[in-house]
Amino acid sequence: MIAELKLISLADHSSFESFVPEYPLDFGVDLRLYIGEVGGDASDSFSLTVCSPDWLRRECASQGFVWRWDLLIVEEFNRVEIVQVLQRMVSRCVGETWDIVVAQLARRMQWEFDTYA
Repeated sequence: MIAELKLISLADHSSFESFVPEYPLDFGVDLRLYIGEVGGDASDSFSLTVCSPDWLRRECASQGFVWRWDLLIVEEFNRVEIVQVLQRMVSRCVGETWDIVVAQLARRMQWEFDTYA
């Protein structure tokens, strides 16, 4: 089973395609990725933050630290490159079952069911 990136939106469900940060070298944006099995219609939701080093530096300065495992850090905002990186990472998640694939994805992003008991 191989994972496939089906859709990317902003965390508030608005369009990632129309998002343009005010400062492409200093930005942080929360994304929601819909990922499912290649060729299938179903998908699960995963969340992560894409940010620049300047944004991360600012966050660290304001808080004194940053403790996050769900970050993709890019030099500047370039939608095409961000999508390519995400597609490449997702397509490398393979396993005999969807649970195995999800476990790989959940190492880099928050899975919608992470907090379910």
